[in-house]
Amino acid sequence: MKKTIKVLAIEDDPFFVAVFKHYGEKMKDFRLDVNHVVSLQDSLDFLDEHSEIDLIFLDYRVHSKITGLEILQHIRAKGVKAPIIVVTGSGNEEIAVLMMKAGASDYLVKGDLTADVIENSIKESLEHKMHLENIFAENKDEVLKNMAIKTSLNAVCIIDLGGFIIDSNLSFSKFWGYSEEEVLGKNIQNFFNEPEECKKTLEALKLSKSWLGEVVGKRKDDTTFFLQALFSLLEDGSGVRIMGSFLDITKIKEEEEKREQLYQGIMEVFALRAEAVGNVETAGHIRRIAAYTRFLAEQLRKIDVFKNEIDSKYISDLSYASMLHDVGKWRTPNEILLKPDQLTPAEWEIIKQHPRLGVEMLTPLLRDKGDNQYLKLIEDVVLYHHERWDGSGYPEGLKGELIPLSARIVALSDMYDALTSERSYRKALGHQEAVDIIKQEGEKLDPCILRVFLEHHLEFEKIRDQIS
Repeated sequence: MKKTIKVLAIEDDPFFVAVFKHYGEKMKDFRLDVNHVVSLQDSLDFLDEHSEIDLIFLDYRVHSKITGLEILQHIRAKGVKAPIIVVTGSGNEEIAVLMMKAGASDYLVKGDLTADVIENSIKESLEHKMHLENIFAENKDEVLKNMAIKTSLNAVCIIDLGGFIIDSNLSFSKFWGYSEEEVLGKNIQNFFNEPEECKKTLEALKLSKSWLGEVVGKRKDDTTFFLQALFSLLEDGSGVRIMGSFLDITKIKEEEEKREQLYQGIMEVFALRAEAVGNVETAGHIRRIAAYTRFLAEQLRKIDVFKNEIDSKYISDLSYASMLHDVGKWRTPNEILLKPDQLTPAEWEIIKQHPRLGVEMLTPLLRDKGDNQYLKLIEDVVLYHHERWDGSGYPEGLKGELIPLSARIVALSDMYDALTSERSYRKALGHQEAVDIIKQEGEKLDPCILRVFLEHHLEFEKIRDQIS
């Protein structure tokens, strides 16, 4: 009779979850009961509630900003004993060694998976677990934690709920320029350029068991550097602690900044050129849109629901991205754009194509966007800034939160500027008249963004007067 193995698959591709389930039905000695999560947070939550899990399949590339190695470290540091089999899209001996050192039981390549390969790996992993249990008996949890922390190439530390470091690896002290002895007992806030931001991050762990983001570190010699930080709560027999792992991304950030400065310069010239060729609106229009967008985003950042999505970089990127919202009008005939009379249904359909035309124009740049936030924001803003909260917009008729936040912010900014700017078919409306119309059209706008606008609409009037 087949033995049922309770499995957790930490995998972002549903196809491979289906593969595990499919091969699980074809095994000789095992049947796989597969559960599926994607994020570290979901993994920690699931493992808290299901201590009976026998085995974990972990995708090495489960997240664009976090590797399977980091997830493995946090799971092992939490005291999870289940064997972990790492799966990856391509074989890499160096990664395999790192994963095994950090406490993985086996390492499989997705292209080589078969029922027999997976079944043999499961057998060996379960035997390996039994072997560890026999050798280390009561200390096996600590052995697994040590494997996860001490062998990591990332900087790793364990801190108590007060933020004081109780354990770390050599990479951590090297990152900050301290000796290993100097690190122990110090508060983690002392290692960051903005201690209060660090304090807020640790506070956030009370609501969420993990936090992933970028921070600025401060070395012993007071120089600063950029880090990707991952914090997670550890709860076991030793009580509640926090594990932090860090990657130095200074060189990556510097290259990103240089590249994005170039992108911003190119895009600003492109937006101005599009306005000039289309002869539709002035340079003042795109500068006002950028200013309105920045102001709205800054206010939204103060609201809890948006604080994890909107940071200073997002605000800056979105402000620049908003300048390109109507770039597709460059390909719209002027006789339609400048028509002083009401548009025919056919002409209106042509106008409604400008979001897609804009994305097509930017395809040479956008197709290589990868994880670049700035380029992703450009794509979302250009394509979706005419979508409406109630689903009445275009080009796709998206509704509610299916519309990217960036496009919802720009939509209100664009609506206000369109109402208060002169058009070929009407005079510019006054500020209060525009506000009244936006209130009447409220069901078409994100209610939270609308509320912020109505609370601060006089700031929009100031911006309009300054950039006329």
